[in-house]
Amino acid sequence: MNHLERFKAVCRNQPVDYVPTIGLPGASGLSFGGAWGQIYQRLVATGMPAHVKGWDYETGWAAQAGRSWNEFWGTLTPLTIDFFPAEAACGIQQKTTRQDQYEIVEYETGAKTRQVLDNENAYSMPEFLAYHVRDRESWLKYKKLNTPGEPWTTEQIDRACEPYDQREYPLFIGVLSTWGLLRDIAGTELASTLLYDVPELAAEIINWQSDLRRKYLFPLIRRLKPEIIQINEDCCYNHGMLISPRHFEEFCCPAYDEIADLADQCNTEMFIVDTDGDIDQLIPLLIKHGANALYPVEAKANLDFVNLAQKYPDFIFIGGLEKETINENNEHLIEPEISAKVPALLKRGRYFPNLDHSLQPMCTFPNLCRFLAQLYKHTQNPNGQFYKFPK
Repeated sequence: MNHLERFKAVCRNQPVDYVPTIGLPGASGLSFGGAWGQIYQRLVATGMPAHVKGWDYETGWAAQAGRSWNEFWGTLTPLTIDFFPAEAACGIQQKTTRQDQYEIVEYETGAKTRQVLDNENAYSMPEFLAYHVRDRESWLKYKKLNTPGEPWTTEQIDRACEPYDQREYPLFIGVLSTWGLLRDIAGTELASTLLYDVPELAAEIINWQSDLRRKYLFPLIRRLKPEIIQINEDCCYNHGMLISPRHFEEFCCPAYDEIADLADQCNTEMFIVDTDGDIDQLIPLLIKHGANALYPVEAKANLDFVNLAQKYPDFIFIGGLEKETINENNEHLIEPEISAKVPALLKRGRYFPNLDHSLQPMCTFPNLCRFLAQLYKHTQNPNGQFYKFPK
């Protein structure tokens, strides 16, 4: 089987020669292009050969880094498109100044963040001191700066798509968000209260993304027929949904219905949602409105993953394995974590085992070797060059 055939078979719960470890943008786990920054440096410092490439923010998910990482570790990175089919948006200008041990980033939208020095290579999230969207006026400015220009012609799209036509890997296309973007640009508190206080503004922001999908991304999806369509939400936390099921149905699900309909037309294998947290309350809503997969199944979210998966046997999961088991002095946790989850989930089917997020800077090369050697005993994955190193 090639990578595409194998991916489709797992999604359909059909027999496979082995189950791949696949990662997607946003929560890549052990795949999707390799490690970065402090994490990559830590792996090399603890024994990983330097010829195994990492990635950085200048080259992004460089093909060379992805190939090098996948060959060494035996993981699978899906294809992603390297273009957007329209004139680029203006974008948001920013200015960075140093303040003690931090950088202050000020944006022309009025947003302001504080971050550690060399934040792009650090395992650290910027702290928002002010968000891009605070009211209608700031929303209109954000929208103006981030709305692309004229879409490409059919001929331009076709030329850009041709390299993906004869593919042996699954193809991934992200289709923006719904409430998840509102949370990103306005903060969780305002994104939540707007649903009650100014619902028309919340709907306008969510519907703007639907307009972008229809105008720019749907023609691309019809042309390429990707195997994976992903929507980014991050709408849960460790006690359930951040947005109520009622509001999710009202504000978000019309977009899900539309995406699901297109996915069906294009025979897409996986319409997947990226969210952290306790997902038990969310999954029935996703199933009802056409999404059939979710990742990264956060391990610290009060979940019994195996029982949860059994409740929804036709749903596809990626992830679910505790990333901290690969950290220094945690090697004794690796085998129990894998044996408690992976055999039962593989028997159930429609499961791609992976970490529940990326590696952490406390990881070690021997522990990562040990983790994947244990995992591949269950998935029957024969790939990778790390086996010759001591565990």
